[in-house]
Amino acid sequence: MATIAQIQANRLNAQHSSGPRSDEGKASSRFNAFKHGADARARVIPGEDEADLLEITHQYYEEFRPEGIVETELVDTLIRCHWEKRRVPILEAAVVHALMSKQENPDHALGAAVITDALGPNVLLKLFRRAQAANRDWFRAEAELRRRQAERLSRPANPDPPPAAAAPDPTESVPPPPEPPVRNEPNPGPAPTAAPAAEQPRGVNPRSPHDPCPSASTRG
Repeated sequence: MATIAQIQANRLNAQHSSGPRSDEGKASSRFNAFKHGADARARVIPGEDEADLLEITHQYYEEFRPEGIVETELVDTLIRCHWEKRRVPILEAAVVHALMSKQENPDHALGAAVITDALGPNVLLKLFRRAQAANRDWFRAEAELRRRQAERLSRPANPDPPPAAAAPDPTESVPPPPEPPVRNEPNPGPAPTAAPAAEQPRGVNPRSPHDPCPSASTRG
């Protein structure tokens, strides 16, 4: 059993390990998943060459360079449809040869084989429809793949985050708050002055204006 130190060392080594960095290396690594499996051999029937399938697969991955599981699946659909269209002529030839071998007259064996197939199993027509279906699926997958890749490439790879606001420097002096604006109001006029008191006549008693003050001659 591995010790804790060995487990931690393995984790560190796994973090330092990196996959292919160049575009060629990435494309090759994606292709290896198909190349080193049994998928290629499973798709090949007698009369087909496994090397041809691997070469076609490599060409598709080189041209489209898929990213992610969806794009990879679409590229595999293109490869499968491409290989299916190439397989149909091989199957047609095999069917014709099998039907010709059953004909009694070798001079007209080909025509007799076609007539026999049309009146019976109609394999040749089924193979024709099979090729047409593969052709339609190919164009659908190709259109969807190009749409997805165009959408992916139109998005920015690493959008720059907005700059963070700088923290205030406590050493800097804080400016005083702005003064309120001065309103333009009309200047007030001079304050009204009080009217001067009326001067009273001499010899009049202020308590009664009809009672004159006694003169100095009458006091004595």
